[in-house]
Amino acid sequence: MNKKIENTKKEHSKNNIRFYIYQCLYNIFYKHAYSNIEIDHTIRENKINDLDAKLLTNVVYGTLIHEKILQWEINKLSKNQPKEQAKIILLMSLYQLKYLDRIPEFAILNEAVAIAKKVASDATGKFVNAILRESLRQKLTFDINCCKDEYEYLSIYYNCPIWVIKMWEIHYGKETTLNILKENLKEPPLAIRVNIHKTTKQNILDHSKDFINGNLANNSLIYQGNTPISSTLEFKQGLISVQDESSQYVVEILDPKPNEKLLDMCAAPGSKSQYACELMNKEGKILAIDIHQHRVEIMKKYLKELGLSNITCVCYDSTKLHEKEKLIASFDKILLDAPCLGLGVIRRKPDILKDLTSQKLDEICFLQEKLLEEAYILLKPHGTLVYSTCSINKKENDGQIMAFLSRHSNMKKMFEKQIFPFEYNSDGFYIAKLVKE
Repeated sequence: MNKKIENTKKEHSKNNIRFYIYQCLYNIFYKHAYSNIEIDHTIRENKINDLDAKLLTNVVYGTLIHEKILQWEINKLSKNQPKEQAKIILLMSLYQLKYLDRIPEFAILNEAVAIAKKVASDATGKFVNAILRESLRQKLTFDINCCKDEYEYLSIYYNCPIWVIKMWEIHYGKETTLNILKENLKEPPLAIRVNIHKTTKQNILDHSKDFINGNLANNSLIYQGNTPISSTLEFKQGLISVQDESSQYVVEILDPKPNEKLLDMCAAPGSKSQYACELMNKEGKILAIDIHQHRVEIMKKYLKELGLSNITCVCYDSTKLHEKEKLIASFDKILLDAPCLGLGVIRRKPDILKDLTSQKLDEICFLQEKLLEEAYILLKPHGTLVYSTCSINKKENDGQIMAFLSRHSNMKKMFEKQIFPFEYNSDGFYIAKLVKE
């Protein structure tokens, strides 16, 4: 089948954006590709123009965000579960029929059938055509009466596992849980950070109507232009960097100062190290660690372009840094933006909910605990540790910190905040600032 897809790609016109949408979704569903990386790769590799890139991004993310309700409709319309190729084509086509109003229905159906015949068979094309036409005829409506209980309804409508919904209710209550679920269906803002050694927020606001003030971080703006951010003069001149406000806020809570020695334990893609360097006035040393070599190389290239020579990027397992004896109790400040389930960035990466289990939560919490213990060993007396995740649950966040503090009586909590995505229209984040006495 892979050869058939490759041959199809060569045969298809470069303008057939729906075929690229199909490829993206197939790779995300069945090859476990990350949605943001897959979309970016597809756009760049195929030189897709801005207008088509916007459609591709919309349909891929939209299909992922509404997967459960689209699958519910497929189950109602078909007695048999469609095979892989047909399932992807039906999901993406039903999304366009239900949620987009500028594309003619006949165009969506014609393209769906054409793709089905190319990647599978004429029979698959007929099957796809029949299901989509039946969808237009029946115009099914999903509501709570279609479900056995409220949790099934919330799970399907908001595309979230029931166990996650119940966990949020226990941790934060029903009202907050519903607000999180609603926010996860919305398009996230494009936040940027002003590179403070090159310009100011006010200067950008004075010269462009495409930016407005952010809601949380000191040097943040929200981009509202119609063209890709990468095509703006501000981006090309290096005056701004893309970084969500919550991510910026983490660094501001760390409050790095000139001439300090700082460790970023899980640094990729490097935006936090970069911001810390700017706040330190490029005076001091930052050691940026990541376990993945390809991500370290990307960081090195990006930081070199920015001329940030006082950041050293190293590929290493941060759970073993204590083996480097010279690093023990050597850092003034440590940033541990820990690996997590990512429940605070669902609207940016809806595919993180696929195959998510409570067992994975337990596994990630064990890794977070190991990293916290490592940070404790590496931190100087009177040093500052900031622990953060882009997740929303007590087990990864305040529960993790409570357990850590119970093991280390000389660590004191100075600041703690759980940011929900509906509060500042930023990513969901947890931040705790600790000082070693």
